[in-house]
Amino acid sequence: MKRKNEKSIIAQWEDRFPLNSAIDVETTVQEPELESKASLAFFKTKPVTFQLSRFEHPKDFELMSFVAKACLKNADRPYKTVLHVEKTRKGSRIVASDGLRLHVAEISKKIKSGDYKVHVTKDTITLGEPVEGIKFPTWSKAIPDNVMKRGVINLEKSGLGKDRKQSEKLSTAFHAFMKQTGESVNLRFLEDLPKYEWIVYSQNEKRRAIVLRQKTSRVGEQEQQGPVAVIMPIAEAA
Repeated sequence: MKRKNEKSIIAQWEDRFPLNSAIDVETTVQEPELESKASLAFFKTKPVTFQLSRFEHPKDFELMSFVAKACLKNADRPYKTVLHVEKTRKGSRIVASDGLRLHVAEISKKIKSGDYKVHVTKDTITLGEPVEGIKFPTWSKAIPDNVMKRGVINLEKSGLGKDRKQSEKLSTAFHAFMKQTGESVNLRFLEDLPKYEWIVYSQNEKRRAIVLRQKTSRVGEQEQQGPVAVIMPIAEAA
């Protein structure tokens, strides 16, 4: 059964992603399947465009893993199942969205622009050949600009379903997030963020998209912008 006001929340996201159709929340929440045998078999039989090792490029691996968590295995719209890649001056911008959240990050590795099926294991990220016919939305329209800074949440050494201290840290961050925004989100969405501090921004209107940005953007020599997550809040129960 759908929650009260769920349709209006999705409609707000649809306004930002005009190519979407209505989304069923219950079918778009993705559980991690990093070791999918079917996906692995696919990449064994198809050409590989790009492969990234956690040991050789730990920071890029962390960011690509973060973005890939917003990809779905199956969806009503093909763009929700791919990793979207754009060239930047010194690397690549990668984007993914499952319709309820948007993940964006820049990495130092150069990847051919396009839309890719992605396979993530503990130590390796693999992209096949670009998928043809994907009409990835203008993702920047999903990042609201009329937001106010609400505070900071600390996800360092936090985790879901791990040891007690990690769970307590995630719970603390979750409650801080709710206090700052007055909204609740899928806890898994916070768990999927890289483990550092995030600045939280929200709009004045309730039930609107919330923006999280890395507290300290590690620009450095690569001149990269910090990762961004946009999350839709959970609708009030009927």
